[in-house]
Amino acid sequence: MEIDKAFDQNVRTDAAFTTIDTHTGGEPTRIIVDAADQFTLAGDTVRSKRDSFAEDSDWVRDLLIREPRGHDDMFGAVVVEPEDDCADIAAFFMDSKGYLDMCGHGTIGVVSALIELGELSSASTVCVETPAGLVKTHPEYDDNGGVERVVVQNVDSFVYNSFEVPVSFLKTPLSVDVVYAGNFFVLVDSEQLSRPLETTYTDEFIEWGLEIRQAVNNECDIVDPRTGEHAAVAITEIYEHASDVDRSVVVFGDGQIDRSPCGTGTCAKMALLYEEGKLSVDQAYPYESIIGTRFEGKIVDSTDRNGTIVVTPTVAGSAYITGKHTFIKDSRDPLQSLRISGTEE
Repeated sequence: MEIDKAFDQNVRTDAAFTTIDTHTGGEPTRIIVDAADQFTLAGDTVRSKRDSFAEDSDWVRDLLIREPRGHDDMFGAVVVEPEDDCADIAAFFMDSKGYLDMCGHGTIGVVSALIELGELSSASTVCVETPAGLVKTHPEYDDNGGVERVVVQNVDSFVYNSFEVPVSFLKTPLSVDVVYAGNFFVLVDSEQLSRPLETTYTDEFIEWGLEIRQAVNNECDIVDPRTGEHAAVAITEIYEHASDVDRSVVVFGDGQIDRSPCGTGTCAKMALLYEEGKLSVDQAYPYESIIGTRFEGKIVDSTDRNGTIVVTPTVAGSAYITGKHTFIKDSRDPLQSLRISGTEE
């Protein structure tokens, strides 16, 4: 087309990025597919490459996640070459605030998109190297060879501890559970909040979710038992029990609401239910988001490691490509990225 030729000849660019956009259960993933061609990312793991990107190229996250190219609730994934010999691809994840070690909906989006576009073979197992570790995925295909859904076997997950923390919106301390499922979550039973999990109360859930996360990180000294390093809660998950299907609202980043049930959040909830004796190995666990989309989870294994119950969870969902984009950076543009709500970094 003539417009493509005119674009290439006339548009001033200091940098350009190709992305494939998907949504998984309503939650977007903007996948940067040409990062390896544009950046030298130091390190011999995807975690160290992520940290190198965050240190030297965080402006790309701002450029593509925030307005005017993105929006307050955009989510991103960066595809890079794997370092683990067992991995087929590697990816790390970013949101409006920074970076996450693992993302279930994003992994489903990346695997689905790359297979659909022919960048990955239509295999029964695709291994993804993430900052949280190696994640096995099992794509399921329709009669035409398209990806119908992806089952993600997440990293091993466990309940860390239970706490009571003070919050401004309750007269008594809030009871919470901290669970690891690729990221550290704080889980909250919505019965304590006297609000049904409906979109009508989204603004309150965002405000409360951010305050709860901050309260836990201020009041609780979390030490990762696997590494001995200090850790912090990244995500607040408020859940509601129901007779037909449990549901949740997940708050992360600078106040983002997950439109999907959250893949790692589903795994965290299953780990908690298993420890409470309310979920068995191989028992299907449907989980619903605040907008009514669903994932299906399952615990496929459980072990006792030095007194800690560790589960191996899976979560399954479907992703769909919503577009392909070429985003540019023009140094003449005074508004490279901005936010008009939330907390500015």
